[in-house]
Amino acid sequence: MTAVEPLSLPTLSDVARSTDSEIVRLVEMPDHDQQAVAGSVLYDSMAPPAKYPGALALAIGLSLSGKRLRAKVQDLADAGYVGIVYKTNGKPDIVLRAAARETGMALFRASDSVPWNQLAEIMDAAVIPHRQSGRTLVDIRPGDLFDLANTVAAQAGGAVAIVDPDQTILAYSTLPDQPIDETRRSSILRLQVPRSAETDRDYRRVHAASDVVDVKTEDPELRRTAISIRAGAGVLGSLWLLERAGHQNKDAARILREAANVAALHILHKRTTYVSNLTRQLDMVQPLLFEPKRAELAAIRLGISADSIRVAALTAWPADAVAAQTLQSRLRLFDTIRTACAIRLPSAVCGLSDNIVYVVLPQGTDSDWHFQRGAILAIVRNARRALGRPVLAALGSAATVNRLAESRINAETVLSELVRTVAEGQIDPDSDQVVADDESLGSRLQLRRIVSSLTAAGQLPGVHAMRIAEYDEQHRKSFEETIRAYLSCGGNAMDTANALKVHVNTVRYRLSRVKTLFGIELDDPETRLLVWLQLWARHN
Repeated sequence: MTAVEPLSLPTLSDVARSTDSEIVRLVEMPDHDQQAVAGSVLYDSMAPPAKYPGALALAIGLSLSGKRLRAKVQDLADAGYVGIVYKTNGKPDIVLRAAARETGMALFRASDSVPWNQLAEIMDAAVIPHRQSGRTLVDIRPGDLFDLANTVAAQAGGAVAIVDPDQTILAYSTLPDQPIDETRRSSILRLQVPRSAETDRDYRRVHAASDVVDVKTEDPELRRTAISIRAGAGVLGSLWLLERAGHQNKDAARILREAANVAALHILHKRTTYVSNLTRQLDMVQPLLFEPKRAELAAIRLGISADSIRVAALTAWPADAVAAQTLQSRLRLFDTIRTACAIRLPSAVCGLSDNIVYVVLPQGTDSDWHFQRGAILAIVRNARRALGRPVLAALGSAATVNRLAESRINAETVLSELVRTVAEGQIDPDSDQVVADDESLGSRLQLRRIVSSLTAAGQLPGVHAMRIAEYDEQHRKSFEETIRAYLSCGGNAMDTANALKVHVNTVRYRLSRVKTLFGIELDDPETRLLVWLQLWARHN
């Protein structure tokens, strides 16, 4: 939320001009457009809004077809809010727009593809008084890169972007009437500079230079310059200015040099603050999930008092890409999920370990569980849109605080099986089936648990499976594949042949040799079950 001096608050009209873009667009404005805007607030549509005169409500998860939509808009107006930022997610917003007109609320429609945490920063930046006279780089609160971008843009007279070394957009200016080209437009929408051999060369040149560099633009009427942001010999990122070629600021190079020095301090502050806050939270969640002896004390520190708690485990997919993720991308997954939880599941606590984001879900009643499951599904959908890749979620069993590690292990087991099932094509990674628990995964998960227990006890994979595997390896045969397919096809030779794409006589010949070679009687149901279980264990 943003707080500014009363005398310098922007109006609804000011904010509308600052955010008039492909990311946030004004769609309804009340007649009294000079109302002051005091800040932006995350709004929980399931709870009464906190009183905040002059606020913009960031309506995450607002249903555009809910029966109480008109009443919720009125509640916001009664609490002093002057506008709503929302997403349609492809649904009509006619009812919401009508309610806004009736109640005198401004409506800002956000692009569905832009993450809510980014929208929160954009709206915060839009209500900060960047154009007040005498504002300098030293007036910026530590770590506020959007404020810095707007201040530099106001001084230089162009559009500014701050980019990290991986060409990810950290912040950009949101002042009215800024120049824009396709590169800036697509970069802002994706929060990532479009990759190409040419842009890679441009960034390498900027990072290698010690001063301001001219960079070619696709529009001859625009001029782009950039400078690297450094801390000693290390490159923290770069600062980019887009100007109209006919209205260049003769002091632009000097402004960029000064801004680059200030930006380095802000980036370092933001990193330090973020890592400190993240470490503090993870330090509290770690014993809750992984150290049963310290779980009760951790729960007290985190304010968790419910008798029944579940753990959800979420990760990005595919699995091979997860292992190769950078720390930054893992933290982005964590941030995306944590931001959504803040509005949809305010009592939940989030943690991160390796490539898994854990969500601790205190429960009171069975209805809480159904609501939480629906909320996790909505969070997965949001994360999928924000990250541009599927996100899978596994829900653990209910447990008490001192046995919460069991719920975590259960969630991890479900997640492992869910990842495997998606990888095998049995579940569409973009479907709602990517939120799973014991019940939804069914017998396959139960079978895996049995196999895991028997494997740990040394009972599997067993003598039959090992004997068949050794024979195939020595003689370059495929008896194991044939037997597995035959048993999986219910003992039907024709179906087995179709599955293996061989002639049915080939299947019958191989089966006729099984008893002679391995001493296995496939006509005996108990033997069939044992052999199938051993072969299944070898491959799962």
